[in-house]
Amino acid sequence: MSSLTKSGSHYSHSTDDGAQSPGGTLSLTGRGMTRSNSIAIMRDSVLWIGEQAQTQFLDRNLEAHNADDGSAQMSTSSFSSARQLMPSYNSFDGDLKHTIRFQVIVWSISAPDVKTHRVSMKFRVTLFWNDPPPLRRLDGVEQKRKKIQQFMWVMSGRSTACKKKMSDSPAELLDVPPISILNADSFDIIGAPTIELLKEDTRLYRWSCMYKAQLHQNEISCNDFPHDEHDLCLKLGVISQRQPGGRWDRRKWKVGLANESDTQGSIRIPYGLLVDQVKIPEFYHDKDGLNFELDPLTHGSAFQNVKDRDYCLAVKLRVKRNSGYYDKNIMPLLSVLNLVSISILTQDADNDFQRSLLALNIAFVEVGLRMALDSHLPSVGYQIKLQRILNFFFYSILAIVLESSILKLLIENEICSISFTRKIDLVMVIFLLLNQAYLSLIYTSFHGLRQTTEKYVG
Repeated sequence: MSSLTKSGSHYSHSTDDGAQSPGGTLSLTGRGMTRSNSIAIMRDSVLWIGEQAQTQFLDRNLEAHNADDGSAQMSTSSFSSARQLMPSYNSFDGDLKHTIRFQVIVWSISAPDVKTHRVSMKFRVTLFWNDPPPLRRLDGVEQKRKKIQQFMWVMSGRSTACKKKMSDSPAELLDVPPISILNADSFDIIGAPTIELLKEDTRLYRWSCMYKAQLHQNEISCNDFPHDEHDLCLKLGVISQRQPGGRWDRRKWKVGLANESDTQGSIRIPYGLLVDQVKIPEFYHDKDGLNFELDPLTHGSAFQNVKDRDYCLAVKLRVKRNSGYYDKNIMPLLSVLNLVSISILTQDADNDFQRSLLALNIAFVEVGLRMALDSHLPSVGYQIKLQRILNFFFYSILAIVLESSILKLLIENEICSISFTRKIDLVMVIFLLLNQAYLSLIYTSFHGLRQTTEKYVG
């Protein structure tokens, strides 16, 4: 596996065995390789060294905006085309300067808890927006003095940032869109939010923050366990000061997705992605990665019309449970036990004691297996698919015991002969085999298993 390490003002691209790749040291000042080649290598490598890895996309983005020769404008497959229009722009005239544009990068996801309907997720949210210029105009001398001053933006609360000189008190306030995680039960901020002025002429700002949040999932369900699928959802929006006349008036400031102009080719997909190293315990995730949707907000003023409707960003990831343990261990064992119980009907009905004794012994084995399985199944208030199948397997064994007792009674009362009971046993065998085939078909769900191998990765 290759990695990209930084030493001083140079980057070194090396492999696991310690050998450097062709090109040796990459100079960011023009020596060695060209800027475009160095950015291409950084784009295709993901550094994973704590916080440095999680801010690498920001460093690439800032470097691309600071490039003078424009070589950082890289093509990124199909995403290098024009910005994808989303439903939020139906009432929008196309002025990107009045949009709050989101970028979401997901770094880790825990296994979803189907009982509490929660999932833990670690992600970075980045906002891009073009801040309107101040009303007061500066004379030429003051403009020159402010241009050469060294300053930085520091977050003050959730919705404002202070423009602070390196050694002086705050000199200017900047309004920052107050982002909200709409489906968070709780969250922690990792590090400190950062804000940068990317382009002075267009006043393009970038705000970014890393979160670790417990997200509530309304639609999660394990009815089809162990082949259940879920859409893990992260909802982001700006819901403060969105009223008409507010700082972020929803009629003027639309919610959208980051585009190539914002990212300058520093990331494969401008509006966000799922990093390659993400593995969800016990689950596969969709090969296509994250799905971004702009959904209308269902809360707030009831008098919003379609034109003034506000939107939030819904970032979704389709996941499917890894059912290999149940497919290869539990179900084959249950199927064989059920076939063995059916084979008991090869004995004549007058051997009722032997038939019933063998069937009940198999039933006790299934009861023990069921008790062991129940301790590992999701603890929910409804019956899941695997429990239904286990129940029907158990019922089929009890049906054999019941059928044997009835036939024994008919024989003793001379209501039917042994030869006739054999025909009844044959009909019972066919019925039980069809029942097992039906249960196996319901469980395996061939279409679902095919999706696991073709569409999901784990």
